Amino acid sequence: MFDEMNRRAFLKQTAQTALAGAVVGGLPAFAEEEPPTTQPAVEWRNKQPTMGYAKFGRANFMTSRCVFGAGGLYKGGGGPTRLLEVAIERGVNYIDTGRPYAGSEAAIAPVMKRHRDKVWIVSKAGHIGWPDMRIKPGQDAEAAKLYTDQLEESLRDLQVDTIDCYMVQGVEHDWVVTMDSLYEAFCKARDAGKVRFFGLATHTNVSRVCELAAESKRYDVVMPAVNPNSLAELAPAIRKMHEAGIGVVSMKTSGPITRDPKVYDEHYKQMFAGQDLSPFQRAYAYMLFRGNIDAFNSHCPNVQILDENLKVPTLKFSQAELDRLEPQVLTDARGACHHCGACTAACPEGIRVADLLRARAYTHTYGDPDLAAQIYRQAGRSPSVACTACGTCRAACPESIDLPSIVGCRL
Repeated sequence: MFDEMNRRAFLKQTAQTALAGAVVGGLPAFAEEEPPTTQPAVEWRNKQPTMGYAKFGRANFMTSRCVFGAGGLYKGGGGPTRLLEVAIERGVNYIDTGRPYAGSEAAIAPVMKRHRDKVWIVSKAGHIGWPDMRIKPGQDAEAAKLYTDQLEESLRDLQVDTIDCYMVQGVEHDWVVTMDSLYEAFCKARDAGKVRFFGLATHTNVSRVCELAAESKRYDVVMPAVNPNSLAELAPAIRKMHEAGIGVVSMKTSGPITRDPKVYDEHYKQMFAGQDLSPFQRAYAYMLFRGNIDAFNSHCPNVQILDENLKVPTLKFSQAELDRLEPQVLTDARGACHHCGACTAACPEGIRVADLLRARAYTHTYGDPDLAAQIYRQAGRSPSVACTACGTCRAACPESIDLPSIVGCRL
C-alpha cells in the first residue's frame, strides 16, 4: 500500500513538472493528469510486536485485534486505570467506552490525554437504545438531540477535541438504524471536527440490525453481540458489513450461561502446540481466526483477564488446529445467549430479559459485580420482584436456556 501510494505521488509530481515546462500551441503537453487516488494511507497508531492488528474497513485504521472495554473503569469503583496503561503498553490502540458506563469517560480521560496519539477512542450515546430507550418511532428530532448532547458530554468528560468514532448504543429496532436525523446529527458533528466515524452497537435482533447497517452505507463501525454458537447465523450479515466497508468488532464473545470448563480443559491441554488456553481465549481466537471478525471487545477487570485477552491476537494456529478447535469451542459455548430478543418479546411482565442476562454475565463471567449492579440500576428493574417464573421466556428461547432461574435470581 505504501509503495503504491509513493509511486502514484511520484508519477503525479512528474506530470506536474512536465505541465509547467512543456507547452505546445498554448496547450499543456498532457491533456489530463492521472486521477488522484481517493484511498488515504493506512493509519497506524501504537504499533507493537506484542499485538496483532487488522485493517478496519473503510476507516482504513489498523486496529489492535484486542479492544480494551473501559466500561468497567469508573470513578468510585471498577478496576484501576493502570490496567488501561498496561494494555496500551502492549499495543492496544482501540479503547471502547460510552455514556451509559457512568463515570468511565471521566475516569480514563487522564490516560487518554497522555496517550492521545496512540489510541483510537470510541464512545457511545445511550438512551436511543440501551440501557433505557427514551424515544419512540417518529421522535427523530429527539433522537438527534440525544446523540448531539451526549457527544458534547463525552468530549467534555474525555477531555478531547475529537472522538474517533461515536456510536449509538444498544440498537435493536429497524427504524433506529435507518433514522435520517441520527445520521444528519453525526454528519454535522463530523463537519465540525468533533467526530470522525459513525457506528452502532447491537445486543438484540442482531442479524437484522447488522444487515440494515450494511445496506444503509452510513455506518463505519458496528459492534454486534455474538458468540461462537451464534456466529453461523450472523455470518451472512458479517459478510455484508465487510463488503460495505464496515469495521466489525465482536462483543459478548464467550458469555456461556452454564458450563464446567474442567470437562474440556484436559482435552485441550496438548492440542495447540503447547498453548494451554483458557475457555475465553479459545472463544476469542475462534472469532478472530474463523469468524471473519476484525477485533474483539472484552471487559478487562483484572490483570489475569487482561493478560489472557492481550495474548489472543498473537496466537498461531495451523488450519488443522483450527479445524480441531471449532467443535470444542462450540461445545464450550453451548447454551450461550444468541441475542435474538425472543425472550424479551415473549415476557408477559415486560421484563428486559436480555439486559438481565447481560448484567449476570458481568457478575459471573467477567468478574465485575459492581458494573452488573450499575446495569440493573440503569434498567430500573428488580427482576426478583417482577418475574413470576411462568416459563414463557424459556419456551421462546431457541437455546432452551433456563431463563426463569436466571432472571429471578439475585446477583
